This record gives sequence, structure tokens and C-alpha cells, in this order.
Amino acid sequence: MRIERIGTATLYCGDCMEVLPTLGPVADLLITDPPYAAAAATVVTGRAREKWGGNWGDMSLVSMMARGVFDSGALAPEHQAYWFCDHLIHACLVPMLFGRYPLLQTVVWDKDALGMGAHYRKQTELVLYARTPGAAVVTGCKRDVVRIKPVSGAVRQHPAEKPVELIEHLVADSAWTCALDPFMGSGTAGVAAVRMGRPFIGIEIDPGHFDLACRRIEAAVRGDPTQTSLFATEAA
Repeated sequence: MRIERIGTATLYCGDCMEVLPTLGPVADLLITDPPYAAAAATVVTGRAREKWGGNWGDMSLVSMMARGVFDSGALAPEHQAYWFCDHLIHACLVPMLFGRYPLLQTVVWDKDALGMGAHYRKQTELVLYARTPGAAVVTGCKRDVVRIKPVSGAVRQHPAEKPVELIEHLVADSAWTCALDPFMGSGTAGVAAVRMGRPFIGIEIDPGHFDLACRRIEAAVRGDPTQTSLFATEAA
């Protein structure tokens, strides 16, 4: 396992299911965008079917990942959680989280642009929001639909890269002290945390994505905007 410390960010290159239980209750904010296993439950493309193989149609992977995160002990007793998902993962996770959190809400990210799919092409993604009693409260009156452009394909460095501005919009209005992303990808949540002056813990299993996250978070620490959001998004 490789560990990098960049400013107030601590980054682990490894399997989050192995790393998380070693951390202790370090974070009061979870914000993560795990791989969308929903392709395993829908007839999307032959490529997806080949990728998932024997797991085709089996959504148990989603619950397994979620339980591994929420039961790991890495979250403080009082915390908030943001979990990016699609409609199928949403349907899988809500029953599991409903019994764990007294507050469970859904935020819709409207990309204002057509995405992948057929028949009804996807313009939105969902974000499950959960909060334990005593956790930091989101202040102000925020709408449950957020319209922010996705990262342009011309500058996107990760296939599922989220706009930094989207992460900042979600987490800026509460007094959390340390963010955790067990599926860090290109490090967008880490970039947002650094830009907001807060500590961040990120875990990524893919070495290439991990190196990209390190570069982007280093750039954020330096205050260099060209490697963080890349000015690729526009808030509507």
C-alpha cells in the first residue's frame, strides 16, 4: 500500500475495504462516487455484459461496498454522508440506509446535457444524503436539484470525473472538519476539500487514478487552478 501526504490531505493507494478499518473514526463527512455497478443489472452494451460476467444482474455488490464503508468505523459517530448513484443503486441503498439514518434525502444533479443511454438518455445523477443526530447541519435553504455542467470530454481526465464546483456546492454550507472519499478516483473531493481549507482522506485502488488524484490535489495546494477544475464547468 502506498501513502501520500499532500498538505492536509492523506491519500492511500489500496483497497478501501482493507484501509478503512485501520483508520479509526477520522471523518465527519463522507462524500464518494463509487463505481456504478448498475450496469450489471441493465442491458446496456455487450461490453458491460462481458465486464460483469457472472455478476450480470446481481446488485449485491452495491450493498457489499456500502456496508464495508458504513461499518468500517472510519466515520465519526456524528457525520454526514453523500453517496453518488443512479436510479438502480438508489433503489438498492435506500432500504439499507433507511434504518441507519433518521435523515435520508435525495439530491438530483441536473447536468443540463445528455449523457449515455438509450430511449430516455440520462441527464441526471442522484446523490443520497444522510445525516446522523448531532452532525453538522446544512445551513440556508438549498434546493434538491443542482444544475451544474459536467466536466467537458475535451478536458476530462477520469471517465466519471465530477465537477469540483458540484462537490463544493454540496458540502460548503456545513461545519464538517474532515472529509473521506473511499473511492477517490481523480481526487475531485480532495481538490474541493483543499480549496475549502479542510483535511481530506482519500483511498483509490487504481494506481493510475491515484497518481492523477495526487497531481490534482498538489495543484490545489499550490493554488493552481489549471489542474483542479480545469474551468470545465459552468454553474447554471
